[in-house]
Amino acid sequence: MTKKKVFITRKILSDGIELLVSQGFQVDINPEDRPLSYDELNKIAGDYDALITMLSDKIDEQFLEKNSHLKVISNYAVGFNNIDIKTASRLNIAIGNTPDVLTEATAEIALGLMIAATRNFKKASKSAEGGRWKNWDPQGHLGHALKGKTLGVIGLGRIGLRLAEMCSHAFKMKIVYTARSEKSNSISAQKVEMNDLLKTSDFISIHVPLTNETRKLIGVNEFKLMKQNAVLINTARGEIIDQEALINALSNNTIFAAGLDVTDPEPLPLSNDLFKLENAIILPHIGSATFEARREMSLMCARNIIAGLTGKELESPIV
Repeated sequence: MTKKKVFITRKILSDGIELLVSQGFQVDINPEDRPLSYDELNKIAGDYDALITMLSDKIDEQFLEKNSHLKVISNYAVGFNNIDIKTASRLNIAIGNTPDVLTEATAEIALGLMIAATRNFKKASKSAEGGRWKNWDPQGHLGHALKGKTLGVIGLGRIGLRLAEMCSHAFKMKIVYTARSEKSNSISAQKVEMNDLLKTSDFISIHVPLTNETRKLIGVNEFKLMKQNAVLINTARGEIIDQEALINALSNNTIFAAGLDVTDPEPLPLSNDLFKLENAIILPHIGSATFEARREMSLMCARNIIAGLTGKELESPIV
């Protein structure tokens, strides 16, 4: 009997690969240390029954129509805005993702960015590395404390709630949030309108998916509502912020600082003005980058593939 074939578009931790092989599947992995181009993946996919894809892989209607033989695609991410879900559903191609397992890791990155941005880590570190640390300066690199401040969470899903819990318990912060509906929680977080959140929050953290409604959700008008000491954190998707408006807000000290694990585009060109700003901290999309999270993501993708190729419901189905 011919083995079912699985293609993985980037090298991942071996746990999931070993699981697939142990179940009798042929597994091939992109040997290049880079994302495949759209045309490259389109050509390769024709020889496989299933794919494990990355957010950088564009799986649109044209791709799915050409590769309608695919049984299952598992995205190595919690997000899936790179996949045309409607077309996949029409073609009966099962789509899975990796929710829950990266909640803790991404919330930790958001908290880390909050601390680093509000305490001027970037400017202070560059000062030390550049030989400008001559003595202790009583007015040097002043930032803002977290304790007792207000955190505004835009989208109180798994990651947003976990960050809120961390800030509430560790720093006694007041938590306000926006969401389509009231969220039950154990930290007395209060649902408010977006404008109220922007006006009252000392820290604002974005945790909504990228949709037509959330694209450039934070722009010129939203920055005008924020406090001058506000710190904006984004670990969701870069396109949710109007990046030019953010650059202006940081340059003009409309807000105090920003910490970004996501940008628009990714990777961000070195010529981008965000890199020139001392009050902007940029990370290369490492929200889920712990051994624990990436290991479980690898396994969850494998379990999705196994289910899809054996006619069972996926562990974490999108369609």
